[in-house]
Amino acid sequence: MRILFKKSAIGFILVIGAMELNAQRVSYPTGSLGEYESLRNAVVGWKGGLVGAMQAQEFYRPLTFKYDDTAKAMIIEIAQKNDEQRPYLYADNLNVKSKKSWSFFYDYTSAFIAKKESDYVLVVNPVLNFWGAKESSTNKTLYQNSRGAEVWGNIGGKQKGVGFYTYFTDNQMDMPSQYASLPDSLNYVPSELFYKKFKTGSAVDFFQARGYVTFNAANQHIHFKFGHDRNKIGQGYRSLILSDFAPQYLFFKINTDVGRVHYQNLFTQFTDNGQILGNTLFGKKYAAFHRLSVDITKNLNIGVNEMVIFDRHDSTQSNQFDFNYLNPVIFYRAVESSLGSRDNSLLALDFNWTIRNRYLVYGQFLLDEFKLSELKNNKNWWGNKYGYQIGVRAFNLLRIQGLDLLLEYNRVRPYAYSHYRTTQSYSHFNQPLAHPLGANFGELVTEVKYKVGSKLYLTLTGIYAKRGMDSSLLGRNYGSNILRSYDTRATSLNSKMFMGNMQNLLIAEILISYMVKHNLFIDLRYNYRKLGQQNNSFYGLGLRLNCNVRQANF
Repeated sequence: MRILFKKSAIGFILVIGAMELNAQRVSYPTGSLGEYESLRNAVVGWKGGLVGAMQAQEFYRPLTFKYDDTAKAMIIEIAQKNDEQRPYLYADNLNVKSKKSWSFFYDYTSAFIAKKESDYVLVVNPVLNFWGAKESSTNKTLYQNSRGAEVWGNIGGKQKGVGFYTYFTDNQMDMPSQYASLPDSLNYVPSELFYKKFKTGSAVDFFQARGYVTFNAANQHIHFKFGHDRNKIGQGYRSLILSDFAPQYLFFKINTDVGRVHYQNLFTQFTDNGQILGNTLFGKKYAAFHRLSVDITKNLNIGVNEMVIFDRHDSTQSNQFDFNYLNPVIFYRAVESSLGSRDNSLLALDFNWTIRNRYLVYGQFLLDEFKLSELKNNKNWWGNKYGYQIGVRAFNLLRIQGLDLLLEYNRVRPYAYSHYRTTQSYSHFNQPLAHPLGANFGELVTEVKYKVGSKLYLTLTGIYAKRGMDSSLLGRNYGSNILRSYDTRATSLNSKMFMGNMQNLLIAEILISYMVKHNLFIDLRYNYRKLGQQNNSFYGLGLRLNCNVRQANF
């Protein structure tokens, strides 16, 4: 019977794939400059506010980015008349030839090797990241050494074809002390998969590989994406629904856009919590996500999300995907209840609202579990597990071109994201799928970005958080560590915010990046972190090509 189910599922995918296929869509990597400028230009540069592609939580390379001809002409006109303010993404669309002094290495501004024909596009770029820093508390030298490549393009042409993207690097790195302890205590390197110790001390060695294929169907109303990568839901600095903090994972995504209605299905395979050892088959768990959003007006979008984490590893079943969750249009809570209600299900609301093509107001409300009677009679009942986010982005602040501001507040109750079965916590590879602080925290984030001309980028980030932490990994469970079973909770009726070992977290960072050539940056960076009575800082210099700055923000 299970073989029949598997064949039916594969057959369904092949039938859908055989429908009329149209232009592929290749997205910018999460956290990249291209992704940010796609968001920025969706608000300030294009008519109609947040376009449909943004509502579907995707940002696409201009090769196939979906905007109207008026907006496209507007961007090209800006690029031609004012080279100093030319959008980064315009230079990334294989329309800008390299200058003669650079053409020996690059045919196009953004492509080391590029082949562009009517029925296919192929781009190959090297990836390099060399970074060194000095840490104040230990006086040790920090470093990152990454080498690899990025390949993307399409087969079949822009009108009908299949898109693809792959990114792979070999990395050696010695992290700041607060993060270098994580491989030993929680058995992970932040945002990475399997790692090995490198030489002596706290340095690590790991390989990073991401990749996916994309194709469209039903006259470009349905968009498919399959591969290994991170995903993010929301327009904020953080996400309480699904963030890009955890490492890449296997996923299959379907985005459906019909008029003002946008519907997203995301099916994933994650790695269970536990010891990560070499030559061992890691435990698996699975998740299914739905997001249904509607454009109330051209500038206001409201979305409803449901998420369920599940596994099937017990005495009678091997761990495998439950095909009940493959139904793309059913209410997951009904499925979860009909199966015995042992899975970890969550609900969420989100919204984004653009104002005067200058401001983006956004928010999320996450509901893990609650009882209305307990909420009325005892707001500190442990099962009232929820969190919320409210934020605003301001672009061209004070009418200064290129000056952007973000203000964001996040708050999550104790024991949110956790589950009585630790294998079904809202996590992947021992790392949170949502906020890196887990639960039982409140956080204020401020970020100022200033683009000076077309080369210089200044970023100032300030984070202040209050956390209630366990005294140790095996101490009393106060609801911050989402990997622990909530059956080990310290209290049932007096679950207050910040209970446990309350600590204040302060992070301040200054990043100055100069773009020598397209996506080739020299970075000067200073980061200060204080947790409780312990503080640490580092300052360093780096050179990176076609990759992001590694975050140190939790």
